[in-house]
Amino acid sequence: MISRLSDGAPVTGSDATGTLLAELTRNGRIPLRLALSRLTAWESLLVQHVLGRGDVEFTATAEPPAPGLVPVTRSPLAGLSLWAPGESPEPSAERLGGLRVPAEVLDTVAEETRVVEDREAADRHEAEELLRTWEKDGELDDRLARLADWVERVESVYLLIGRDVFSKTDAGTNTLTREGLLAKLRESPVADWRPSDRLFVVMAHCLFVSGRSVRFEEFNGRQFSATGVRNFLLDRHAQYCAALDRAPGSPAGLPLLELVRLVRELMHDVDRSRMMRYRRINGLTFVKNERLLDFPLPRDPRTMPELVARHGRSNLGVTPSGDVRADLRAMTLAAAALDADADAADAGGAGAGSALGELLGAIVLSSIVSTDADYGMSSSVRDLSALRGARPGSADGVLALKKGDFFCCCLPHPTRMAGTGDETTPILWRAAQRMMYNRWHFAPGEYDRAEIPEKRHYFFPPQVPDIAEHAEHHHGGHVASRVRYTIRAPGAQVWHPPFTVFGHGYRGSYDIRLVRMEGPPFTTADMVEAVRHCSLVDELWRTLARGLQDGTLRVPPVGGFDRAWYESRGWERLRPYALAVGGPAGAAPA
Repeated sequence: MISRLSDGAPVTGSDATGTLLAELTRNGRIPLRLALSRLTAWESLLVQHVLGRGDVEFTATAEPPAPGLVPVTRSPLAGLSLWAPGESPEPSAERLGGLRVPAEVLDTVAEETRVVEDREAADRHEAEELLRTWEKDGELDDRLARLADWVERVESVYLLIGRDVFSKTDAGTNTLTREGLLAKLRESPVADWRPSDRLFVVMAHCLFVSGRSVRFEEFNGRQFSATGVRNFLLDRHAQYCAALDRAPGSPAGLPLLELVRLVRELMHDVDRSRMMRYRRINGLTFVKNERLLDFPLPRDPRTMPELVARHGRSNLGVTPSGDVRADLRAMTLAAAALDADADAADAGGAGAGSALGELLGAIVLSSIVSTDADYGMSSSVRDLSALRGARPGSADGVLALKKGDFFCCCLPHPTRMAGTGDETTPILWRAAQRMMYNRWHFAPGEYDRAEIPEKRHYFFPPQVPDIAEHAEHHHGGHVASRVRYTIRAPGAQVWHPPFTVFGHGYRGSYDIRLVRMEGPPFTTADMVEAVRHCSLVDELWRTLARGLQDGTLRVPPVGGFDRAWYESRGWERLRPYALAVGGPAGAAPA
């Protein structure tokens, strides 16, 4: 790290550029591609030219920097920054020193930067034209109000345009709403905006149309440019056409808004193809990049996972037929019947008499064991009937829910968490509480904005699976529950119809989530297992919803999984947990 050079001794050659590389990538935790994408064009090209050279020198210099040096600074928002000789660094940035670079390298970087900037200027022209049209037609204020609302519906926004930061993050920076940037734009004419403001407003709208505000997260921790957005859309178009085995045509010449709409249409077709969309997340930079995985439909388990099958046979009286969804339906009906029978209220063994909770626990435990996770969870609404509104499809039932109306079945691996000792309960309960809050936060996300009160904050619910690394950074809840590597497989899955109950369809209303506290990171094979297990969770909730709506099934609230359940180590009383640790099927482990 550059900060170790406090003695002022110069570092030369590969030592100097190696130190620069370590600082940029946080010692390899951020891929070099992502680290470079955060820099301005000039900075990125300079780094690419100097890496590995023997005639580069880094020196800690007194202020002001010596003439001819490239000043190097670090700040909480911008991270590492490089400044052209003679350029004044931001006063608030920490000055680390200077990089002495051969003059001919600086000349080459300047030439290549000009090429990039000329292309960016050409691509910005269309964005400027769109902005002027919105202003002329009287649409701009409404578009700014919608943009401010979209920003609030996504977990993190952290975009860089040159040296300007556009953010709303858990890391304490919020220039867009808390510091009032978008509100100030509504009060001033476009002619008074910074060039970066004009670009942000247009390109953020385009990203939203292409796939909701989660698209903003594709550029988190990166430079946000007109060229970058167009290239992003062209890449998505090419990938989607390849996934659908369609000829791509000539999208490069399309007007920006037409390209955006085409990408959005193709995305929905891809969700029913053999390729599965998922996101790869780097917790250090907030970036969430969409990827495609060759994972043909139907994406259900080929056979019932053994732990779930054993629980069904031993504790629910369901003999497997070979049809995984039919068998899960039979298990769900048998568990619901146990819960509905007052005389059998304690038969579930979940601490509050919930056989449905125990069946869900079997699925969660199976996903944990099959992926070698430290712990895992699934969360949803505790009482399905609470989603009923005053009229079919209305939002009032959902809007009346509190955090305590949701639950999270969070369970440890049978052996991997032995080393956490007395910390196991706090880790699991903290994670469960966070998921209950998240579930409450996601619940209104599939309703029209007009149906949700202005002051009811909510996020758009997750729709596609994701894999995250370094998730403990910038997130106090993740630190408390030792969350480093994660998988999330949300349901209802986008290749199936929405989960529909009482006249309204939902996404992201239940899930499978898996956690590792230490390495190695999860793989796409682990994500496939999580997705297959989420298919079982999906069938459980759809079975309950059908029975509840047609009156053929009494569905009491899911019991257990509250503070008392976790503090009494209720997972040890789950019969699937006994199966997982090798005990007899019908009894808790010794």
